[in-house]
Amino acid sequence: MQATVVLNLHSNKTRKYLEELPRMLAERGIETSAMHLLEGSDGVTKTVKKAVKNGATHVIVGGGDGTMAQAVNALAHTQTILGVLPLGTGNSFALTLGIGDDIEKALDIIAAVRIVSVDLGVVNKKYFANFATIGLPSEIAASTDRTLKNFVGPLAYALGGIKPFFQHRAFKAKIKADDNDLKLKTQQMVIASGRFFGKKPLTPEANITDGRLAFFTTSGVSHLEIARTYVAMGMGLSGWLPDAHRFSAKKITIKTKPKQPLSIDGNAYGTTPARFSIAPLALRVLVASTFNDDA
Repeated sequence: MQATVVLNLHSNKTRKYLEELPRMLAERGIETSAMHLLEGSDGVTKTVKKAVKNGATHVIVGGGDGTMAQAVNALAHTQTILGVLPLGTGNSFALTLGIGDDIEKALDIIAAVRIVSVDLGVVNKKYFANFATIGLPSEIAASTDRTLKNFVGPLAYALGGIKPFFQHRAFKAKIKADDNDLKLKTQQMVIASGRFFGKKPLTPEANITDGRLAFFTTSGVSHLEIARTYVAMGMGLSGWLPDAHRFSAKKITIKTKPKQPLSIDGNAYGTTPARFSIAPLALRVLVASTFNDDA
């Protein structure tokens, strides 16, 4: 296999593996046609678009979920195949694909060349790889320091979330999902095209190949209720929450009062209102042998 490699040097694990990566690729028969080292994720879309235009059949992208969000905006509806190196703090997209956090495993999966097509989410005309958030989780993502993530990993989100947790206020939301309407007061919403949010499935039915978005929110707005929600989500028990609202839909429109911050795969992307849809099987990607497109 010949591939263009694009690495986000600001991602949590990139510098740890940078020196050894050419050898690790070569040992698996992966020939690097070009390697691009980027200071952050902002240039990923442009770099990957150029690789696609130049005829790259495979592009290996190293970074976290935010990096993958940039990459898929260049790869959607093309024949170029994405290989994922999970080098970030949060690697939910890699988990969805059956890859996880292990770099050696990820390289083995890339070398095995099992290709599938997966869905991408779309919000306000921009693609996302795995999930979008509205409200409190978007503020937490924006408040979490990159250097802190490099030192303490996922714990950085808990530390960075302390101030938003106490300062964020509940908001009113009007949600239209396909032909159904929902009105409630909440502090956060998650909309996913993929299966995982953090290290656990967002909902039991969340699926990256079924042509639907998974939606999750809670109507509890007190600090105690919000803390309970995050503990439950971290344990994969969000379905047991008495104030949980979850469903799947092809299209979701969300209006809030007041306007709320919107993030895609952990990166800030404006504010509400937000119009979500699904791009069915829009991305060709390399996945683990254990990947099950029915789950």
